[in-house]
Amino acid sequence: MKKITSMLIVFVLLLMVCTPITASMVYAENSTTGDVHDDRPDDADSVGGDQSTATTSISDEARTWANANNFDLTAFENYIAPAAHSPTSADISAFEHWMSGGSNPRNQVLKQIQSLTSEEIANELWNYCNTIWKGWMNTANVGSVVSQASGLKNVGAMQEGMFAGYFGSLIDSSNSQGEYSNAATLVKEGFVVSSDGVTYRLHNMIDGTIAYEMAAPKSATVSEDEFPNGLTSFTEFLPLEKQEVTTEAKDLLKQYALAGDFNEQSGVDREVYQAAAQYVNDTFGEYYGECPGPTVVKGIKALGIEFDSVTEDTVGSSVGEKEFVASYFGVDSAAASLWRLGFLPSFDGTTYRLHSGKEGTVVFEVSKDDLDSITDVATNTDTDDSNLPLPYIVGGVVLAVVLVTIIIVMVRKKKKQ
Repeated sequence: MKKITSMLIVFVLLLMVCTPITASMVYAENSTTGDVHDDRPDDADSVGGDQSTATTSISDEARTWANANNFDLTAFENYIAPAAHSPTSADISAFEHWMSGGSNPRNQVLKQIQSLTSEEIANELWNYCNTIWKGWMNTANVGSVVSQASGLKNVGAMQEGMFAGYFGSLIDSSNSQGEYSNAATLVKEGFVVSSDGVTYRLHNMIDGTIAYEMAAPKSATVSEDEFPNGLTSFTEFLPLEKQEVTTEAKDLLKQYALAGDFNEQSGVDREVYQAAAQYVNDTFGEYYGECPGPTVVKGIKALGIEFDSVTEDTVGSSVGEKEFVASYFGVDSAAASLWRLGFLPSFDGTTYRLHSGKEGTVVFEVSKDDLDSITDVATNTDTDDSNLPLPYIVGGVVLAVVLVTIIIVMVRKKKKQ
């Protein structure tokens, strides 16, 4: 019996070593953020809307890189807007081309500078220059007030696009699309743009006075009857309660990570496509209180993780919303499949995550470097025994067989005695 007892002890020790120990982690619910006191209603505010945080200095490392790579920081630091004046024909041409582009090259510019230096330095330079830019936007008074206490402005997507174009012109003055050069021309001449959806305006940056304006092109009205089949019932894929992560979801997250940048759908009616995207965004907000990007940002912040505005924007634009909409126009993708399973993917530059539920709760995460071993990464939910890795299951069975065999042998020996 002593031998049997000893063997049982050994078995238990082996089982403890070979069996994964899991623990569920409980995270505090993210508190709701109230109105940030801008000139929009509460429901138009979103996580990250308050851009009043200033980055007033940069590291010696970042400045050294900028100097060594002909990135002219003085274009921001020493910028002085000229006195209010009327635009030249060249200014008007740049204005018309810029407004007709209809895009914000922020992601394009950031990726370009990140390919030249580290992500940390790229973000540092962006935040530093953007702080200076926002100061001029406050002077021009073309953004909405973020905080009554600070008096700073919420520089929206249009103003960020101007900043991104000017920033990008310092990295690549030969940009073939002309996006950067048009923004650079206007900024150097002391102009900034705005739009109220009806009129495009060119403002003098020094005081915000209107120097030129033109009618914005009218968009065709798109009815929901023109949407692809099934799009208006997409909310059936968005559970208000979080889903437990599955092996299928993990595999899809890996596919999503390896797919790279998504190219917007081509060969379809752009008006219908854009209206469908807006519909999904708005309807998502009716259920969740905000659109997909801020929802996943909220989920990450609930873990106690903080990141700067650049990274927050990166997370917000990585949730696969475009892929999900494009799936109704015949484009299959891992991101769209994840949406249909009740998960939103996100990426912050280093970590891929799966979110689920109204609060954007993080139910799984894996670092970019660990994608190849994604099935071995622990999740933030209770582990489902049915999803245990095969080696653990095989090991447990083998140990059980060995134990039974030992007991049978010992019993037979005892009977013979």
